[in-house]
Amino acid sequence: MNPRLFAVAAGTEDLLQVLLHAHLDRIRAGRDLPALARYCHEAATGTTGAHRIAFAVDSYDDLRTQLEEACAGEVGRVPAQVTARRPGLVFVFAGQGAQWYGMGRELLAQQPVFREALLQCDRLVSEFAGFSVVEQLKLPAGEARLDELDVLQPTMVSLQIALTALWRSWGITPDAVVGHSMGEIAAAHTAGGLTLREALMVACRRSALLRRISGKGALATTELSPAEARAVAEASGGGISVAGENSPRSTVLAGDSHSLAALVAELEARDVYCRVIKGTVASHSHYVEELREDLHTALRTLEPAPTRLPMYSTVTAEPVRGAGLGAAYWMRNLREPVRFAAAVEHLGAAGHEVFLEVSAHPVLLSPVRQTLEHGERQGWLLPSGRRRAEVRSMLASLGTLYACGREPNWAALFPQERAGGLTPYQAAVLEAVRRPRPAPVAAGRAVSA
Repeated sequence: MNPRLFAVAAGTEDLLQVLLHAHLDRIRAGRDLPALARYCHEAATGTTGAHRIAFAVDSYDDLRTQLEEACAGEVGRVPAQVTARRPGLVFVFAGQGAQWYGMGRELLAQQPVFREALLQCDRLVSEFAGFSVVEQLKLPAGEARLDELDVLQPTMVSLQIALTALWRSWGITPDAVVGHSMGEIAAAHTAGGLTLREALMVACRRSALLRRISGKGALATTELSPAEARAVAEASGGGISVAGENSPRSTVLAGDSHSLAALVAELEARDVYCRVIKGTVASHSHYVEELREDLHTALRTLEPAPTRLPMYSTVTAEPVRGAGLGAAYWMRNLREPVRFAAAVEHLGAAGHEVFLEVSAHPVLLSPVRQTLEHGERQGWLLPSGRRRAEVRSMLASLGTLYACGREPNWAALFPQERAGGLTPYQAAVLEAVRRPRPAPVAAGRAVSA
C-alpha cells in the first residue's frame, strides 16, 4: 500500500487532543472505514489551526499505533508558536555520497510529477552526455554505471531537480537554498539562476572533465575541526589540503593516495575518524587547475540570471550577487574549499530554522545539526528520502513542515479525492471537538528530526 500523510489541526491543544482521541476511537471501532487515502484526505482538509500533528502511515494498523502514541504524549511536537510564525525553510542540496542502488525507483513508480521532471532531465542528459538517467536508475547494480563520475553526478543532479519539482507540487517552496559542491548546480536552478538546460549542461560537462584527473588524488572525510584540518594540511608539505569545512567538527581533505593513507593510519591510532571516500577525485584542490581553461570553454554559453530567492554560496558563504553563476563561478566551485559550515551559520543568523535536505539519502543533516548547535541555534532537520523508504520519508518530512506552518497542496497529495462539502464523518469529528474531554495529555517539546 502506498504511504499517506495523516494530518490534523486545531485552535488549541485541548481541542487537538479531543480530535486525536476521536480519530482513535473511530479506528478502534473499525466500522465503515473508507479507503485510507480518503480517510487521510478528510482528516487533513476538515480541520485548521496552529496546533498541528501529522505523520506518514501505510495502513489503518499503522495509523492506530501512531494515534495511540500521540494521545499518550509520546510523540515529539512542534510548538504552536513555531507553527504560527512559520520559520524560514532552506533546501539543502547534497554533493556526492547520498547515492544508493535502487534510488528513485519508488518515486518513479508512485509520483507522476517526479517521473515527468526526471524525464525532462533525462532528455537533456541524453543530449549532453549520451546516456539515460532513468535507464541507469532501473538497471541492476552490476550493470549500472553509477560508479562512474560522469554518470553519477548528472544522475544525482537530475534526482535533486525532480525531488524539488515534487516538493513544489505538494506546496512546499524554499525561502533560501544552499548546495554542497555538486549540489550547487541544483541549488542554482532552484533559485532561478540557471535554466534547466544550463544546469544539466554544467552537471554533464563538469563531471566529464573531472574524469581526466581520476587517479591523481582523492578525498577523505574526517572528524577533525577546521583548525585541526588546516594544521594537518600545513604539516603535510603540500601532500594534503583542506577541501571542505562541513561543520565545527567535520572536514574533508584532498591529497595524493600515499599522503591520505598515511593520514588515515595516523588518525586511527589517535581514535579520530578518517576515511578515504571511494569513487571520488581530488576536487576542491590544486588537482583541478589543469581543467580551468577547458571548463571555461565548456560553459562559455551560460547566461545566468539573478537568483529569484537567496542562494547561499558554499564558495563564498554569502548569498550569490546578481547574475554571478557564470563559467568563472563553476571553476571556483570546483577548485576552492566547500564552505558549507559558514554558509549554514549565515543561514541560521538570517533566521532560517528548517533545513530540508534534497538528496536520495540524508548525508548533510548531521553537519547542519552540529553547526546549529555550535551557534546555539534551534533547527528542524528533515530528509527528502531514505534508502528503501522514499515516499514515506518524504511524507514524514512533509508532516513536520505542516507542523512548522507550511500549507501543503492537499489536492496534489490526494489527487483521487474530490473536494466538496464536509463528509458526514468530518462533521461528526468537528462535533466531537466541540464537546469537552477531560485531562488532555500535554505535548512534548519538539526535537530535530
